[in-house]
Amino acid sequence: MSGTEPQSLRAAVRGAVRLRDCLALAVVPAVALAVFALPPGARESLAFAYRDPTLATAYTAHFVHFEVDHLAANLLGYALLVGFGYVLAALAGCRRLFGAAAATYVVAFPFALSGLNLAVPRDAIGYGLSGVNMAFAGLLGLVLVAYAGRLDPRIRARHAPAAFFAAVAVVSLVALPVGRLAFALAGASVLLAAAYAAAARTAWRSSAPRPDLGRGWVDAGVLGAVAFLGYPFVGFPAPSPVAGVVVNRYVHLLGFCLGFLVPYVAVLAGAFDAPPADADRGFLTD
Repeated sequence: MSGTEPQSLRAAVRGAVRLRDCLALAVVPAVALAVFALPPGARESLAFAYRDPTLATAYTAHFVHFEVDHLAANLLGYALLVGFGYVLAALAGCRRLFGAAAATYVVAFPFALSGLNLAVPRDAIGYGLSGVNMAFAGLLGLVLVAYAGRLDPRIRARHAPAAFFAAVAVVSLVALPVGRLAFALAGASVLLAAAYAAAARTAWRSSAPRPDLGRGWVDAGVLGAVAFLGYPFVGFPAPSPVAGVVVNRYVHLLGFCLGFLVPYVAVLAGAFDAPPADADRGFLTD
């Protein structure tokens, strides 16, 4: 932004956020609430039975909930992850990237996550929005780096795995039993995150014009980072005390990893009309 007056975060949010985008993103919780209003028997018919899978229930199961607490937790997680992700993406100028990823998560990921669940044979049913939520958690890591690039143009798309591996380190310590395996995976993830961070630090030695931004821009990024690194504690909780209910950590991890990798690879591949040679120079603008 030219001139001497810093750009206000509040004004930037008002200018970047679109009502039509918010309405589109609100469709998911609206559908989940509508499904919850159905009789229990109807909801059971929409859940994904691993011993009797169907293409229809592979999709519908991700909108099914049987307990108010489960529904409320998933809707709150969706609002948190999608809210932070969308606002930061809009401010970073990569709204189209966020929109394409969100559409993929809602339309295609339910089928993919249900299908991959069949790799672990079991006599159970799967349901809930958590896998899709975890995909948005993975996307938030990518968006955070895009937002950081808005604050400092020397931060590029190729540095995004630093955020991903930092979150994997947290997941390793939260999701796995305390022991050598958990610490080994966490340690390896920290080393990989540090390697990408070191590459970013090398890039910081170069000179680049920085935008004149007002107060609150860094705080917004910090809040997004707290949500990103804190959500694994919600997505990978301790075993449920409710008899017969098991948190599907496998599908949560799949959702998180695919949620990051799919848009990250798309950016590096030069999707969204970006020249492949320039794919690592920054995130796409609207």
